[in-house]
Amino acid sequence: MADPTGVVLAQLGGPETLADVKPFLYNFFVDLIPDNIPVPKPFIKPTAWLISTLRAPHSRRLYASIGGGSPLRAQSEAQAHALRDELLRRGNAMPVYLAMRNWKPYSKDALRAAQSDGIRELVFLPLYPQYSYSTTRSSLNELKRVMREIGYEPELRVVEQYCEDPDYIAALVDVTRRTLEGFRAPAKTVHLIFSAHGLPQRYIERGDPYLDQVKKTMAAAIARLAHPGPMHLSFQSRLGPEKWLEPATELLIARLAADGARAICIVPIAFVSEHVETLNEIDIQYADAAAHAGITEFGRAPTVQCHPSFIACLANQTERALGAVAT
Repeated sequence: MADPTGVVLAQLGGPETLADVKPFLYNFFVDLIPDNIPVPKPFIKPTAWLISTLRAPHSRRLYASIGGGSPLRAQSEAQAHALRDELLRRGNAMPVYLAMRNWKPYSKDALRAAQSDGIRELVFLPLYPQYSYSTTRSSLNELKRVMREIGYEPELRVVEQYCEDPDYIAALVDVTRRTLEGFRAPAKTVHLIFSAHGLPQRYIERGDPYLDQVKKTMAAAIARLAHPGPMHLSFQSRLGPEKWLEPATELLIARLAADGARAICIVPIAFVSEHVETLNEIDIQYADAAAHAGITEFGRAPTVQCHPSFIACLANQTERALGAVAT
């Protein structure tokens, strides 16, 4: 590691206040529209402005229900600090920068800081365990675009995914097991639902590896967890009218309840920090739907956040990217 080296953690971002919601949505749809809505390039930004304007009131209500803003930045910064400390403990002192795709701190903020610090070798490390066009590829493309824009040319080492990393799986299993231990229902009657963020089906048909990698994460977690009850995979956060990955989490909950299930534990399998998708969609919307459907015990495993095993995963991925440890 002769050259000054750093890590850039990539994440989506989220509005920190209710006033941030509309501009965050605008950034989100500017990124989303080219792959999802067939509009000419000059109309991308006006279309994003229109959609974000129409959607903002509903989204503000969602964020108001979880305290007025997303905790994503604070939790991602905590992960960056924990990773820096773990690398230092291993004898690899290097800065860790946070780059959000759709909110502050943006990729340009992270790269200007790295450029100012004289970083010549940079590890791109996504806070998305599974690769998708809509997350990892989008964040990496934006990072490269900004590098060209500001004339910054570090040696870039890319971590694309770590969906089966043993330390990531260990963290996921630990938070799940602790949640299951709190259930009153016998373990064999608790339905475990691994809920992943959804994607349009056509992404998978175009070669997006996300679905296969989510399944690999789930299989690895199941093997270590040894839960005696039924287990399922589902998808949440559908947006728009087209066909998305199925089954939808809320529909699966309703079907299980109709079939006699009374205890459900949700595991947010594709999230490593809390989002509106976990704090509102699962904890409020799905919990309410489950109660109305007859589910008497409903719980959710927390995201891994700064779990020591997850931070070890990030440190291992960093060192492997730099060739410091064997792959």
